[in-house]
Amino acid sequence: MDFIPYKVNEYLENVFYQIPKELFVNTYYKNLNSDSKLLYSLLLDRLSVSMKNEWIDEERNIFLIFSRKEAEEKLNLSDKTVTKAFKQLRETKLIYEKK
Repeated sequence: MDFIPYKVNEYLENVFYQIPKELFVNTYYKNLNSDSKLLYSLLLDRLSVSMKNEWIDEERNIFLIFSRKEAEEKLNLSDKTVTKAFKQLRETKLIYEKK
């Protein structure tokens, strides 16, 4: 596939995932690998779906549903790698999982 540059009228047409800078500058997160940071950005993006569906608990916390299988497919990673990424996010208190 050949490189296709952006045209002037196309540069605002993309949607992007966001990764908090805090994950890169705060030494508390220094042990998070890139897979964990990318997974976290996917989870943050999923918050919009949760809000749309009003997935909010009695304490006004937003919760989301994002399976390991879905993470594997979106990130093109193995089950083992995705499991490790979720574990790192749990250990750094960026997520809380409830089954």
